[in-house]
Amino acid sequence: MSNKKVGVIAGGLVDTQMGVDFLVSKGLSAHPYPAAKEAREQAEFQIASIEVLTNKIRKLFEQIIGDGMASVMIYCNSLSSTVDMQQLSEEFKIKIVTPLQAYAKLASQYSSLGVLAGNNQGLAGIERSILQVNKSCTVIGLSMLPLVLEIEKKTLPSIIIERFSLKTVLKMFEQLGVDALILGCTHFPYLYDELVKHTTVPILDPAELMYTMLLQ
Repeated sequence: MSNKKVGVIAGGLVDTQMGVDFLVSKGLSAHPYPAAKEAREQAEFQIASIEVLTNKIRKLFEQIIGDGMASVMIYCNSLSSTVDMQQLSEEFKIKIVTPLQAYAKLASQYSSLGVLAGNNQGLAGIERSILQVNKSCTVIGLSMLPLVLEIEKKTLPSIIIERFSLKTVLKMFEQLGVDALILGCTHFPYLYDELVKHTTVPILDPAELMYTMLLQ
């Protein structure tokens, strides 16, 4: 797999490059295909009709196929939630890995999961993918687009933690008794090292599992 090219689709320039950088750090050849320029444009884009959204992503797949990519990683929760990636995988005959597939694999291991998402569309998709596998799992979620915007400004993680009272957010998840907290936005691994300092709840980043799924 290491000599095969992976196309990375995400909502904006920043998260697409984050996905590329992650795969390159694993020794893969990865190439960016952003759906929008930045997070707020992405959020506005995703309230368009399903037809408009799908056609936009279909054009990216046409480019990906033309560029000779062997597989695709959708490094965006909300895109994974709003576009039928399985349909596109069958249409273009290419392997697609999404965060929602990773959550589905994790779902059976937990009875209660917290989710910190970038927007409510992504949050809804994550909850749906978990409950389709484990109907008895309690999903407790919070979406915070302002975090995404600060990450795109490259604000220091420690400053973001304080500015948005994330210690209090983490304490809330602890008090609600979640088994683990999902980073339900592909921007949020940027905060991982700082978040783990302030909670006893295990924090789950789907990227590692997505990488494993790409290799299969």
